[in-house]
Amino acid sequence: MAMTRTLTIIFLFFYVGVIIYLLLFFLVPDFQAVVIENRQRIANLTEGQNYFWALLISFLVCFIGSASIGFPVPFPFVLFSLSNSVYLKYRNYGQNLSEILVTLPFWFEILGIAVAGGLGCALGELTSFFLGKGAKKMTKGKELQAIKNVKGFGKLILERPKRTYIYIFIAAATPIPEDILWLSLGLLDKKYYSFYKCFLASWLGKNITTIFYCILPILFLLGFSALDIETNDALSVINEAIMLLVTLTLMLIIFAFDWNKLLENRVKRKQELKKNK
Repeated sequence: MAMTRTLTIIFLFFYVGVIIYLLLFFLVPDFQAVVIENRQRIANLTEGQNYFWALLISFLVCFIGSASIGFPVPFPFVLFSLSNSVYLKYRNYGQNLSEILVTLPFWFEILGIAVAGGLGCALGELTSFFLGKGAKKMTKGKELQAIKNVKGFGKLILERPKRTYIYIFIAAATPIPEDILWLSLGLLDKKYYSFYKCFLASWLGKNITTIFYCILPILFLLGFSALDIETNDALSVINEAIMLLVTLTLMLIIFAFDWNKLLENRVKRKQELKKNK
């Protein structure tokens, strides 16, 4: 979708906020001390029964992030922070990185956060599906050109039913926006797809995305370890701030890019190749 002025201001606000946060962290010792103290307390978020709340936060934030069509919600940053809090908890038990990496409960907790987030993402995407369903009912008997265009897009993408679920899985597992795909499904007749299979494909794909964000803190730590850089609470805070900036940049690219035009051009090229044959 094209970047609107409002969306540009929102992203700019996020960027400026993160930069101010980092400047305060580096230049104001008292601010840094408060941040680190609170950062250490975050480890309690996944302690004992609190782990349920970590799962709930993962689910809700990912649900809101996927359901908010056209509004940036940096849920990858939240997954990164929750995963990092699990690591901090085990580190506070006195384990080093090598010991943590061979601890099965640690990986089960990471996987739990990722799967809960993946479920939230998959359910959030259904907003577009039900939006399509609603639009289909409201325009019954007098289809608008925009509705015809979206339905046409859906038929082009889903013209081979056996590949429908693969397309959904790929879209869910990559940064490609799924909104237009689910909107198309909502507008099309059920003969084109199985809703439950589509949802399962989306959830499996989303799990790949959420697992990636959840293991990023571990990848960062392994990188620092390979470079003989000592990790501490200050470095952990900086990592999370950098992760937020990366997340915002990826979202900015996704929102600014015209994905529909890309897909339309690919379809046109395929049609031209068929004609030439």
